[in-house]
Amino acid sequence: MTGRCFLATYRPLIRRALGRRAIQGHALLPLIDGSCRREPDFESKFPSITATCRGGNFAPRLQVGDRVAYLTAKGKYLGDAEPGWRLVAVLRVVQRFTSHTEAAAWYNGHNLPLPSNCFVDGNPPKPLELTNGDPPKQVRERMRGVNDPVRVIRLWDATYRQRVADWPVFLATEPEFLALNHPPQLREAQMRAVFDGIPSTLNPPQITCDQLERLVQLAAKGKL
Repeated sequence: MTGRCFLATYRPLIRRALGRRAIQGHALLPLIDGSCRREPDFESKFPSITATCRGGNFAPRLQVGDRVAYLTAKGKYLGDAEPGWRLVAVLRVVQRFTSHTEAAAWYNGHNLPLPSNCFVDGNPPKPLELTNGDPPKQVRERMRGVNDPVRVIRLWDATYRQRVADWPVFLATEPEFLALNHPPQLREAQMRAVFDGIPSTLNPPQITCDQLERLVQLAAKGKL
């Protein structure tokens, strides 16, 4: 059966000054996610999607065969003259696990490193210097005036860990398209042409697969 199609956004590492410093200092790819648990983890051979950031609003809805187009949050990237979105990936779900432990066993069975967003023993979060330095608001408030990177990460990770405990589903995907250095830009007029407006992605919406294919064509040709 043909899978459904979804549209999601995320905040890439390059979006913030601390993230750009991490890119320069540690040779990181500019369009990976900027959090201490990459969500999604584009760097894995099988990029992974979990409930780390959105809790029960997205990952639990996905099934094998579903496809997700990932855009950056709107902004200026890589010298853009005007704000827009970058189409970074189209991922197709190939495995759905009921727990992160089950997912870890699958990745280990394929002799692959565990994705950053796999919450199992021995797979710690990224240190602060490899992130965008922008933890959730409640963590920033607790750490105001305190310079303790280790504690920041511990609190940041704890907010994610609670979501994963409540919604332990884990999706492994195959990329149909993935560009982590110079992905194509979507300007507002182009987004409106594809979607007849600017869709809200706080809770990633289901879109038509024809709309997703138009995004894929944009990635291939550089224009609508």
